[in-house]
Amino acid sequence: MDSTPDYEYITVPVDSRPRQQAKELKRLAKAGWEVVAIRPGTMFANLSTVPQALCRRVVS
Repeated sequence: MDSTPDYEYITVPVDSRPRQQAKELKRLAKAGWEVVAIRPGTMFANLSTVPQALCRRVVS
């Protein structure tokens, strides 16, 4: 049997202001999500202009 856990991933828009972003990330952590990366917003046409957090949690 494989010992590596299976993860569920989501991408969540977060606030660009540091204090608000920290509150949102703490709320996600309390819900069982681990923040893997935070992508800043971009000005490119096909990409999001809002910062996004990539989160994961172990699927049981």
